[in-house]
Amino acid sequence: MTAARENSAQHVPSALMRQTLLDRDLIKPIERPVIRLMPWLTVVSIGGRAIIDRGRDAVLPLVDELRGLLPEHRMLVLTGAGIRARHVLSVGLDLGLPTGVLAALAGVEAEQNGHLIAALLAADGVSYLPRGGVAHQLAVHLAASRAVVSSGFPPYGLHEFPPVTGKIPVHRADAGTLLLADAYGAARTVYVKDVDGVTVDGQVAPTITATELAAMGPDASPVDPLVLELLGTAKHVTEIQIVNGLVPGQLTDALAGKPVGTVVQAG
Repeated sequence: MTAARENSAQHVPSALMRQTLLDRDLIKPIERPVIRLMPWLTVVSIGGRAIIDRGRDAVLPLVDELRGLLPEHRMLVLTGAGIRARHVLSVGLDLGLPTGVLAALAGVEAEQNGHLIAALLAADGVSYLPRGGVAHQLAVHLAASRAVVSSGFPPYGLHEFPPVTGKIPVHRADAGTLLLADAYGAARTVYVKDVDGVTVDGQVAPTITATELAAMGPDASPVDPLVLELLGTAKHVTEIQIVNGLVPGQLTDALAGKPVGTVVQAG
């Protein structure tokens, strides 16, 4: 065998030959549209502090509303952490724990909240899935049930990215919800909060762009500011909707495509 044949045998014909996967300019000519894994999926994020911390008066009516939506929608319901996570973070900061450990500790309460919601929907065949199950087995579970409950915290765990300032993890339930929705190519992403939407000049704005909302400052946004940044780079999710979970029917109207709350659009 000649040296030339030996060299040629070591290569598989590919558009990536002699290119680095880290060079976006070299990869761009061979990029293809990303497949929507679950284009029928509806992702619903339930705020921990906004809704679940309020107890039965807020949670039970919302659970009844979710139950009524099961025949029409296949949903991934994600829960956030509440005030107890803030207590844990306070103790963790006082102990000097790193950001990754703080993220893991805060995520535990989001999991507990998910177990609560799943238990209330257990009679309807809804169960709680841990992060690993959502990442690898969501399709089969949604084939058996109309909804699955999980934690909205992304599974960064001990490898959370350090924030620019301070040590509080930036990837919390709101960001994790968007990341999961985009990864699965969900049809709709709704955040259930305790406000009617984004208030502009004393009125609830029916629509607003992520850029406009970010310019208003972090206090103006009902969702974590990182969500607005992620919207700009998402492959599938081009908008999110914010509704008031304390007002019966708002979530139902949102999933029916009615103008309720505020729709935040990428751009």
